Amino acid sequence: MPAAYSSELDRTLEQEVFQLIEQLNTTTFEDSSPYFDKFAMNNSATLLLRLPDGTVVVPPSNLTADSNSDPNIAIAKENEETIYIGDGETILGVSYDLSKAKEYTFSYMKSEQQCTLIVIGEIETVNQVIVVLLKILPWLICAIIGISALAAFLYSRYITKPIVAISTLSKKMANMELEHRCDDSRNDEIGILANSFNEMAKKLSRTLEELQSANKSLKKDIDKERELDQQRMVFFSAVSHELKTPVTALQGQLEGMLQNYGSYKNRDKYLARSLAITQSMEHTIQKIVTISHLDASDFSLHAEVFDFSEVVREIAAEYIDLIEQKGLNLEMNVADKVITNADKKLIEKVISNLFSNALRYSPNGERIVVNLALKNQRIEFSLYNTGVHIQEDALSHLFEAFYRADGSRSRQTGGTGLGLYLVGRILEQHHAIFQIRNIDLGVEFCFSM
Repeated sequence: MPAAYSSELDRTLEQEVFQLIEQLNTTTFEDSSPYFDKFAMNNSATLLLRLPDGTVVVPPSNLTADSNSDPNIAIAKENEETIYIGDGETILGVSYDLSKAKEYTFSYMKSEQQCTLIVIGEIETVNQVIVVLLKILPWLICAIIGISALAAFLYSRYITKPIVAISTLSKKMANMELEHRCDDSRNDEIGILANSFNEMAKKLSRTLEELQSANKSLKKDIDKERELDQQRMVFFSAVSHELKTPVTALQGQLEGMLQNYGSYKNRDKYLARSLAITQSMEHTIQKIVTISHLDASDFSLHAEVFDFSEVVREIAAEYIDLIEQKGLNLEMNVADKVITNADKKLIEKVISNLFSNALRYSPNGERIVVNLALKNQRIEFSLYNTGVHIQEDALSHLFEAFYRADGSRSRQTGGTGLGLYLVGRILEQHHAIFQIRNIDLGVEFCFSM
């Protein structure tokens, strides 16, 4: 600061000197005193004038000396023509330090000889400034350090606050708390970083939701597969049990006939029984093959367009003789031209199994009623037989493999237990809605597809 202050004083003084020289170039020595006086009043500097002959004099002046005047500037003169001459170092008894003086050459008007203007800067003012600054320097340093520390603290808080928030968010993200967001209102790099964190949190949250959804779906698939495996184990265990009984019976009858033992001598009777057993086993095996085909991973429906009502009438015609033999009444309420697109062979198995069950469980003299209609682009089919009811706790189990609704679970009264299981599997493949229920007159099986 002292150096800057001194440099500023020197620059200002030099400008004033150049202005003075321009004025001296346009006047004579005798008329130059007003310019010197004006310069002396505006500047704290000492002026000396070196004449062409080398003598150094105080510049002419109209100012009078008083107790407050600088003796180096205000020179008492008896008249304007008086010129005081010194030895170059002492003028009128006043000593001057010319080592720090600056010299500027110029020529008075109408004079070809050059004079030299000697300017001695006033350093007393500069020294006073230096002394004052040195006195306040410790306090100034403390103020600077205090202001710097406060500014650094505030700026560090401004800088680190969003970084701390981002750090906190990253810890929460590490704990899978992805619902939090950073303030990304800033436009600098920290704002960009906060925005990037928010985008990453959104994408991680979305990805996590997708993974959780996929995990739930996978868990459902695994649970379903385990359930299917369990069902397969139960199914094949039941199959082995179901086939073991008729095979054992058939084996015993054949051995009795071969040994011609007791009543087995009547071979025609036991051959007929053996044939019935093999036919029953064939039906069971066919159903098992169909079920295995439905459960195969590469299974697909062989859909075709056909008249559903025609299929129902054809299957009813196949059972009409057995229905009449049992004294049952068949009522057909079947609409014409009910066209559908489905696997015809599997649908035929469904209708045939339903007729077979109705024929087996209906008492003599009862009715079998078949309804088929097209409502709201859906096929509505129902078949109910009168004179019989099923226990309510057994209804939910009827579509299980080898389940028989009769209390004895006998093959003679309940068949193989695969009929309704096969019906349910086929209708599931066709995305049909189906159920079996008790009604006032009997039991009804219905489905919509």
